[in-house]
Amino acid sequence: MPTSSAMSGTVGQMGGDDAYHRELRTFHARHVRNRAEGEVVAAFHAVRRMPYHSGCDRTPLTALRMGKGACTAKHILLRDLLRLSGIAAEVEIVEGRFGSGMPVVDSMPEAVKSRIQAGGVRDFHCRVSCIGPWGEHILDATWHDAVADDGFPVNADWRGEGPTKQAIAAVTVCSRDEDVLTRKEELLAGLSKEEADTRKVFLELFSQWLEKTRN
Repeated sequence: MPTSSAMSGTVGQMGGDDAYHRELRTFHARHVRNRAEGEVVAAFHAVRRMPYHSGCDRTPLTALRMGKGACTAKHILLRDLLRLSGIAAEVEIVEGRFGSGMPVVDSMPEAVKSRIQAGGVRDFHCRVSCIGPWGEHILDATWHDAVADDGFPVNADWRGEGPTKQAIAAVTVCSRDEDVLTRKEELLAGLSKEEADTRKVFLELFSQWLEKTRN
């Protein structure tokens, strides 16, 4: 996967004519800058409200253009929005069982429900660590409002104090690398073929279910 500065989403490395840089600043001006609730809270909810979508392109530029993305793109975007506001922020990659703790919804495909019931799939998940007005926050903006009634931890009521509810409850922290996409690909390459295939099928079916019923 390409890992140019535009792909990795590092604000400090991007030129002024870079497409991601331009669209990031436009999004920041529209949704984050000078918001009454504070820019940390505004940035978090602007990204959180973007529907979850796991596709083959996980870059933040594509997430901005499509208005949706998976945990990698959404949290690179959140990191960079916070940095534009002068907030120290990093993407933290953690290892855990994606799907563990997810609610089982009747309309989900049977393969998704059975995998959730079995404890999810081994995965490397992204979230953001930032230093805000109330100290360090661990922010997880994975889930959007449309899945709130299903029991997903959407964090709609987060107002800046304390950590947010996490998409994966039990995790091991792997890294806080600047080039998130490259590091995540390296970590995913360590999965066995069976683990990688199981993860791929689960994410595809789960995303299809969200697209059809919850977006």
